[in-house]
Amino acid sequence: MNRRALLASLGVIGFSGLAGCAVFQSGDVPAGSLQFENRDDLPHVVGISVVDVGTDGGADADGYSVSGDVTVRPQQRELTASSSVAPGETQTFRNIFSESVYYLVEFTIDGDVPENAGRVPFNPSTRKYDNFLRGVVSASGELSWTISTTDNAGRFEQ
Repeated sequence: MNRRALLASLGVIGFSGLAGCAVFQSGDVPAGSLQFENRDDLPHVVGISVVDVGTDGGADADGYSVSGDVTVRPQQRELTASSSVAPGETQTFRNIFSESVYYLVEFTIDGDVPENAGRVPFNPSTRKYDNFLRGVVSASGELSWTISTTDNAGRFEQ
């Protein structure tokens, strides 16, 4: 089985029945990292922008949001990143999110915000879990996000 077929089959197992979010375990990627994965046959530009930061994150009538006042460096409040991701490629950007706060992250694919999976509240390190954020382009060209737990606390090691 080639790498692409293996990733596709794991993706079907891992993502079936999910509506845009999930939690998976990975021991290699440090907490606070950002990962883009392209399972499509075409290249895509995947991007993120931090829309807001806060002490709590969750869902409300208008979708996902963050609330509460926090003090973070301006670079973390205005964080943006994008990258062209080739078919079958996974790119990992380590230590992007450096504060243990909730970031309201908005994803884009080829410059557009996806209708159903555009925003997510993300905290790289909570009391229970260390996390990294993934934007995944499916074989059909749809973008979804996942928050994956990691054994690598990275800069959040206490």
